[in-house]
Amino acid sequence: MKSAENRFSQYFYLVASLSLSATSIMPTYAAPSLYDDYSKKAKEYMDQRHSRFPEAEKFLRAALFQAKRYGTDDKRYRTTLRDLAELNYQKADFRDAIPLFSQSVALAQRAVARLKAGRAGQAEIAEETREWAADLADLADCYRGTSKFQLAADTYQKGLKLLDGLGTENTLQRAELESELADVYTVLGKYQDAEKLYEKAMARLAEKKNDPKVDKRSYEAVSIDTLQDYAMLLRSTNRMKQGDELLAEMRRMLGLPEHPATIRDAHAFEDVKKLPEAGQ
Repeated sequence: MKSAENRFSQYFYLVASLSLSATSIMPTYAAPSLYDDYSKKAKEYMDQRHSRFPEAEKFLRAALFQAKRYGTDDKRYRTTLRDLAELNYQKADFRDAIPLFSQSVALAQRAVARLKAGRAGQAEIAEETREWAADLADLADCYRGTSKFQLAADTYQKGLKLLDGLGTENTLQRAELESELADVYTVLGKYQDAEKLYEKAMARLAEKKNDPKVDKRSYEAVSIDTLQDYAMLLRSTNRMKQGDELLAEMRRMLGLPEHPATIRDAHAFEDVKKLPEAGQ
């Protein structure tokens, strides 16, 4: 007996096919696949200034239904699964996103195992491993969204362990995971562990500052989050001067004037209370 999700997908498959027919009348040899059509429509809705999530989700589910025809190990299936999970994350529907990201993690793990069994090149295995780590980070983000902080910490650690297995390469991805794990440790009251990770992340970011291979916007986003969260930890543990220095550096990156304002709130740290002692 077919599940309700499959019945919905098949129904939408028919409706979406009709809705797209007016714009896809071309010779058969040049016609894009239905998967490409659905994926393109979903992206159009997501890229609009005010993302139209319901429409995007319908087309993503239709694309996922089509992608499954190629097999769940096909790259198209995993990509669409991630996009659907990301859409739910953006809507703050973390409980809906968790099983999707979990499935993506499992598929990534299987892909790496398959590459190793087939004696693929190290570069290809490394690239697939980074995607696996990225999926784990996304899953950990969802756990944080549902206040499952220890589970989030464990999942970030799994991602970092995967990256450690690739050697000593110093990447922006590694710095981002260290910063996110540090933030979770702060919530869990593990302040010393958090501080060590923030320091490691900042050292990596400093090394990557002028690397032409690093995407500038991604670098700035990770740097700003790290600086601000570490500053919050320092100021909350009565190290105001050190925290202010980090905030000043963050403001310079943002091009903000030199005054005690932050991107979140001009007085975010004015009346901050001391964090409870570790373990309390």
